[in-house]
Amino acid sequence: MLPAFQVHLHQPILERVAQVGKFDGRHPALACGTTAGKVFIHSPNENTFRDNSESDESEQNSVRFLKINRKVTALAAGKFEAADQGDTLVVGTQSSLLAYDVEKNSDIFYKDVPDGVSAMLFAPAPRAASSVNSPSQMVVVGGNCSLQGFGRDGGELFWTVTGDNVRALTVNDVTGHGRDELVAGSDDFEIRAFQNEEVVFECTETSRVLALTAIKKQMFGYALQNGTVGVYKGKHRAWRVKSKNMPTAIHSFDIDGDGEKEIVMGWSNGKFESRRLTNGEAVHKEVLSSPVAALVTADYRMDGKEEIICCSADGEICGYFTATGDFPAPGSSSTAATDKASQEEKEVAKLSKHRAALQLEIKALEANQAGASGATAGKGLRIRADTNIKVRSLASKTATNFELELCTENDAVIKMVVVFESEAGIFEGESLVVRPATMSPTVRIPLNLNKHAAARLDFKVLVGSRGHHTSFHVFECTFKLPKFAAFHHITGESAGPQTTPEGYVRFITPVKPQQMYSWIDNAFVLAEAIPESSQAQLMFRSLRDNSRLNISITPQETVFRTDNMELAAELVQHMCAFLEWRELESVAEFPQQMEEFRNLLVRVDESNAIRLKLTGEMADDSNQVKNLIIRVEDSRILNDMSRMRRFYSELFSLNNQLLGEYTKRSTNHQALLDALKEVNSMIQLAARLRFGNAKSTVIAACRKAIKNNNIHALFYIVKTGKEEHQ
Repeated sequence: MLPAFQVHLHQPILERVAQVGKFDGRHPALACGTTAGKVFIHSPNENTFRDNSESDESEQNSVRFLKINRKVTALAAGKFEAADQGDTLVVGTQSSLLAYDVEKNSDIFYKDVPDGVSAMLFAPAPRAASSVNSPSQMVVVGGNCSLQGFGRDGGELFWTVTGDNVRALTVNDVTGHGRDELVAGSDDFEIRAFQNEEVVFECTETSRVLALTAIKKQMFGYALQNGTVGVYKGKHRAWRVKSKNMPTAIHSFDIDGDGEKEIVMGWSNGKFESRRLTNGEAVHKEVLSSPVAALVTADYRMDGKEEIICCSADGEICGYFTATGDFPAPGSSSTAATDKASQEEKEVAKLSKHRAALQLEIKALEANQAGASGATAGKGLRIRADTNIKVRSLASKTATNFELELCTENDAVIKMVVVFESEAGIFEGESLVVRPATMSPTVRIPLNLNKHAAARLDFKVLVGSRGHHTSFHVFECTFKLPKFAAFHHITGESAGPQTTPEGYVRFITPVKPQQMYSWIDNAFVLAEAIPESSQAQLMFRSLRDNSRLNISITPQETVFRTDNMELAAELVQHMCAFLEWRELESVAEFPQQMEEFRNLLVRVDESNAIRLKLTGEMADDSNQVKNLIIRVEDSRILNDMSRMRRFYSELFSLNNQLLGEYTKRSTNHQALLDALKEVNSMIQLAARLRFGNAKSTVIAACRKAIKNNNIHALFYIVKTGKEEHQ
């Protein structure tokens, strides 16, 4: 496919740092982050759009630069109000946010953002609208474990916490309730959808989320660091594909003119392709000379037709419009005939492929039989008709790994086991191969469960008869791994004297005890069934660190006792989701974590004090630099070389001092970022100990306490989930 236009701006473009906006209210312009802390704006339409035949030198005249003097990490273009004349360009860096009026060449607001800016977009402000048709907008900033929303004046309109650094943002109606949610992807492999501060949807992927794009209602695309690109339809994944290369950008665009959008992807190897939303089938593919940096859509040529604009890392910009003429109109007889023929061709190709596979299998069997004696050949493939693979978990009070045992239950032996799991990311490479040293009817598979995740394990087991090592039967079976399989159920005499954990979360039992038992049976691997009674005491041991988990259930109250606050939060969230419980308040006490939290807040205060001190010293040194430069210039004019040398020597020493101060500031800034990330993580854990509106209440109350520097109130909120005056 030939591009509609192609220009080379000879300016590097940073990954996913590109936006199109009508900054003068009429003409679309492309803003991209580049090296040396700059943003360049390509405005080809302010005079006349230049076609491909014109020189690159003429294109350089359409480029303007905005110097930020800090590494640009994200860009956004949009209007805070529908009545605004032109779009506002918002530039994010590692520690600040700048809203810039391109036409007036002036700042709208500047904001220090200690959590940093790694993703950004314009979205409707919560509970604020100038009218029904023109809601107020805010710029949403994803940073270090947090999401913040800022209005036109730089005031904070929205704040909530996430599990890790936010890398991607989009707006989409994921739940289908008719209201758009803010969808965020983060470094903890999570994709979350927020309705105001409440998480209404959450799913775990297999790698860091790099990019998200809204496609249509209840449908969005995602890209992961491990080379996976896919589409979610509502709360369920529709399909995904995986490549050895890394996706750098994704977008949605109707590139083949069939009236339906495709998901368009750019890759680190320069590949630019589009796939159908229904099944991921490739529609268009080509390879550019350099990695794809960003993908945006706009009517860039102002001819009434929207293009998908592909920005390369080396500064090349290619625009592709929707194909016309090559595709029949939807609904026509030719379209139906073409679709039918295409479907028949696919079926024939599928059957041919299956036939070829069967032929290869027959040839392999014939070759094995020909290589063996007649007597052996007749017996080599024979195993008992009742052969079956049974999978069960093994319980041991001294085990350090979760173990599964596969058994044939007769004299047939197992040659090899291949385990597949692609949803939860339990295995690196999505599979595990186990080949025992000696073939036997029983094979044990130790699983190192590094995270709590429910998973479906698919097994392919090679089974043969003793004394025959060339031909095997392949058996397939599955095993459902519970979310908290990494905990061993301690029962009876094996329990012995146990140390009761100091930390706990306590709440009113939301349902009947029998329903709670059903949840426990679903979430854990139990050594024995829970007795039918109105109360239960369960004890578990972690296979990872040997820590204890006690669960106490009565008709009035349920208590999770553990010294791991994160584990308690996961238990609460999984329980509420399984029981479909919408609201849960709790009281929590975790002495060890709260003491660490207290020390953490002290570190934040110390880092802030050091930051202010270093900033003041830097300002004083900067003024001295200005004075010395003036004196050096005066000495040069007066031809006083001795004084000029002395001033230059002082300037050199002062410059080295500034470099040293910068190193201190940089180190302190990183320490502050790390501390703030831990603070945000603690707030999120405190919120996850509750469910529903109680969860949102904790986040809002913690934010208020932090703004007021009320540390005592912060501890009270984490413990009770409520503000002190309530």
